Amino acid sequence: MGTMPVNKNEQNLQENYNLNLTLLEERVIRLVDIVKSLKLANQSLNEENQMLKHQLMKVESSLVAETKDLEELSQEKMMTRMLVDDLIKSIDSLVDQKE
Repeated sequence: MGTMPVNKNEQNLQENYNLNLTLLEERVIRLVDIVKSLKLANQSLNEENQMLKHQLMKVESSLVAETKDLEELSQEKMMTRMLVDDLIKSIDSLVDQKE
């Protein structure tokens, strides 16, 4: 066994030392729990981040495809307008010739 404290002051010092060690141990345990919790939260956030990146890539890809489709439709509209204008001019020309 350990040595017995010689006087009351030494006994108080020993009790304070033991109390401080206990408090320190409790704080270390709490800190370890907090670190574990933060690591789990970080892992979860990283997984969510990867999922969101994947979704963003899909949306961007879809947007690019839709933009391409819109450009093609716009070109078709412009071509159709030109063809209709040409057709109207041809009809006007034929009407003018008959008159």
